[in-house]
Amino acid sequence: MIRVIIERHIKEDCFHDYLDIIRRARKQATTIEGFIAGELLQEKSNKNIAVIISSWENFKSWNAWLDSKERLDVLEEMRPLLINDEKVTVLESSQLLK
Repeated sequence: MIRVIIERHIKEDCFHDYLDIIRRARKQATTIEGFIAGELLQEKSNKNIAVIISSWENFKSWNAWLDSKERLDVLEEMRPLLINDEKVTVLESSQLLK
């Protein structure tokens, strides 16, 4: 299993519009084989910083979503709401713990 952390900085007064888009994106992501779960969090001291943590069965599943037309369309719609590009971090279990 892998986890993906996506950090986005949302423009002032755009968070509710962002939520509408991200809800649709999550619904679309659930159709990708290997999607396990997703969670949206906000930074406590700055509510315009959104962090999504998603779980995927493997890199292949994540890459299927990453490169999908649905995700690219969502990003295009979301881009005007963002201060800068999203930051994506892909994590896997540490071999040290096995």
